[in-house]
Amino acid sequence: MNTDSSSLERNLLLFRQYKVASSTVPCLPIFFLFFIERVSLGDAVLLGSVFYFSVFVLEVPSGYFSDRFGRRPTLIAAAVMSSVAYAGFAAANTFTALALAQILMAAGMAFRSGSDSALLYDSLRILGREQEYTQRETIAQKLSMAALAVSCLVGGVLGVMDLRLPYLVAFLAAVWSVLLSVRLVEPAVEAEGAVAGFGSQLKRTLGYFSHPILGWVLGFFIIGFVLEHVPYEFYQPYLKLLGDTAVTGWLSAGSAPIVSGVVMGVSMFGGAVGAAVSQWLIDRVGLRVLLLASVSVQLIIVAGLSLVLHPVMLVLVMFRNFSMSMAHGPMLGVVAPYVSSAQRATFLSVLSLAGRVSFSVMLALLSVLIVGKEALNWLTLSSVLSWSAIVGFAALVLLYAWSRRISGQFAMSTASDQ
Repeated sequence: MNTDSSSLERNLLLFRQYKVASSTVPCLPIFFLFFIERVSLGDAVLLGSVFYFSVFVLEVPSGYFSDRFGRRPTLIAAAVMSSVAYAGFAAANTFTALALAQILMAAGMAFRSGSDSALLYDSLRILGREQEYTQRETIAQKLSMAALAVSCLVGGVLGVMDLRLPYLVAFLAAVWSVLLSVRLVEPAVEAEGAVAGFGSQLKRTLGYFSHPILGWVLGFFIIGFVLEHVPYEFYQPYLKLLGDTAVTGWLSAGSAPIVSGVVMGVSMFGGAVGAAVSQWLIDRVGLRVLLLASVSVQLIIVAGLSLVLHPVMLVLVMFRNFSMSMAHGPMLGVVAPYVSSAQRATFLSVLSLAGRVSFSVMLALLSVLIVGKEALNWLTLSSVLSWSAIVGFAALVLLYAWSRRISGQFAMSTASDQ
């Protein structure tokens, strides 16, 4: 534990660098293309389910580990596991090897999830500057999105040469994360923050969701996470199918990685813009409208992709990160005052877990639509996206009705954040 102000100030700087390093993931725009080059389409979708199920198993225990043993060792473990995962992907050629790498990558993400934000908040709280938390999270989100954007562009270019190269660069970035996390210091947890046993810790954490605003945030996060990740999971096969249409015959299979990198790179830059304008939008439309609008944009993207196979629809994908990034900082700012330091990482892990396990279930159900269909085709992909849009629309209607019932809570949350 460390309460030295200069060390904690260094944490604030290292936090931004860590966010950049952990967000340098050039394999994002080519991972599905990488999978279907090695396994069938059904197995590629199943690999996605393996990843999210692994996060389901590890998410909450990793949050408890962070609250119990500290943010620093948790972030070190996350970076090490990510390094091994990316090296494993580069060498993998079978479903089993890819699944093992997915599990390791999931472990790295689960251990990082919530611990980085908890370290930032704890450092600021000890320095007596908690009011800076939302602003610093927003800045970190902008840096993270910018790093993702650049790395996706690089990954697309490298993918044209060899789909393994983006994974090798991701490995180097993960090693950088290891070096940064080792330099962090552990913020001392205040006296109120004694960490209970795992069962008691989980029970206390789940109790937070009985609060009206935190319960709604849970529902918002689940719906937003699922709708945000549907285009993320399926736009790469969408790109591959574009190469088979008359209007986009120029898009060969060999150029798909670079097109994917450009689309995702622009999307990530859009995420940086979304984070930058989030507070401006809250001041004008309010927190409730902003959060509902972010989910609505995701629904429009999924529905649009399901309707027609045309390159103009890639413009929709470019807005994927804008909408959810503009909601990221404000959502964490609303949550932070209600949750004590002793449960913060566990709480954020539970939140993340809820989204990931929901998407894992969604992927498992969607994979049923393509069982036995080895070849990728538009009818199958359109069906997958259409069902996702139908489920998303029903969920959004329920989320809107729920928000009407607790609209006063949003006004109070916005006021307390200011």
